[in-house]
Amino acid sequence: MMFFPKMTKSQRIGLLFVVLILFIDMLLYSLLIPIVPYFTETLKPSSTMMGILFSSYAVAMLIATPFFGPISDRIGRRIMLLIGLVGLAISTILFAVSDSLALLITARFVQGLAAAATWPTALALLADLFPPKMRGAIMGIALTAISTGTLLGAPIGGWLFEMSGHRTPFLAAAAFTLINIILVYAFLREETTRSESEKLQVGGFLRHPQVAFIAGIVLLAEISLCLLEPTLPVFMTDKLSITPAAIGLLFAVMTLAYGLIAPVAGALSSRFNPFTLMFVGILSLAVFMPFLVWAGTLWQAALAMALVGASVGFTLSPTLATLGEIIDRGGSGAYGTAYSLFNMFHGVGMVAGPLAGGILTDVLPVSSAIIAVAASIFSFGILLYVMLRAKQSSPSASTHKEMKM
Repeated sequence: MMFFPKMTKSQRIGLLFVVLILFIDMLLYSLLIPIVPYFTETLKPSSTMMGILFSSYAVAMLIATPFFGPISDRIGRRIMLLIGLVGLAISTILFAVSDSLALLITARFVQGLAAAATWPTALALLADLFPPKMRGAIMGIALTAISTGTLLGAPIGGWLFEMSGHRTPFLAAAAFTLINIILVYAFLREETTRSESEKLQVGGFLRHPQVAFIAGIVLLAEISLCLLEPTLPVFMTDKLSITPAAIGLLFAVMTLAYGLIAPVAGALSSRFNPFTLMFVGILSLAVFMPFLVWAGTLWQAALAMALVGASVGFTLSPTLATLGEIIDRGGSGAYGTAYSLFNMFHGVGMVAGPLAGGILTDVLPVSSAIIAVAASIFSFGILLYVMLRAKQSSPSASTHKEMKM
């Protein structure tokens, strides 16, 4: 990409650390997945307790995100990133020594707290370092780091588990995180000076029509993506008679497509209307979701998964740079607060998606439930876009005052 030669040394270092931090965060998130059968066999938890284990991450992230983002606007990105990385190291060590379900849930909760510190701060650091014209593609690279960590976490965890037991994946991740802490402490420097002016009136920011549109789009995309995780594997197994390994490969295809399209969509958002791109992405997601249940072969299912993953990546990538531009127009550098709100929308989707999937599949067949969700996404996507256009064309659409710092 043409913008790489134009990056300064501080921009290159900042981007490198953000990629590493987001990668390790999501690697740790998915590292637990292949080790779950071991804990299920040894600890004998109920289905409810396993649900609590997995949801504790999102709950912790939702609780802590509103505090950590604004704090990073005041004390600086480097300090908050170090705090988050220390939290990640503690959580992985807790996973390694866990011999009870309570300790596992505690470790997952601490992991969610750490993510609440690292995610919005890392994205805010990119907004600090890069001008608006470069931000779209750069934020897409950040999303690719997230998807790559998600993609590799489970296979790496499974491989290390088979080699040396259930503690090894977590101890290796803790060592990697500690190295990351040392590197960030030694080499990451901030050029932006913090000031008291970098405060955001969150209520006014959320009432901004463009922010409200982004919030709705993120929620629709995240709920759809997280809804598929608990419902689709059983459906695909029953319909196509495929193995768990094949199910894993299907989700890997979806994650890979997400990661590949995110930088492209981010780059396009600096050249075209980003809200139109988000709208096209969410409608594409609604159109392609039914193909998941219509697929009759493994190859058709893989293509459908790729189209869904690419649609989600195309939808979400422009949201990050656009939030930064809205903050720029408000005359502040309170990116930490803005991206903490993005993290909250993401967290709500992580909680609501599996819940919605469970409720719908209790009353409908999985195929009907997914088609109903696709129809809902299509309808709500159009509604959000129509409302945005209506508010932007109204005389009161000058909303800078709503974002006063």
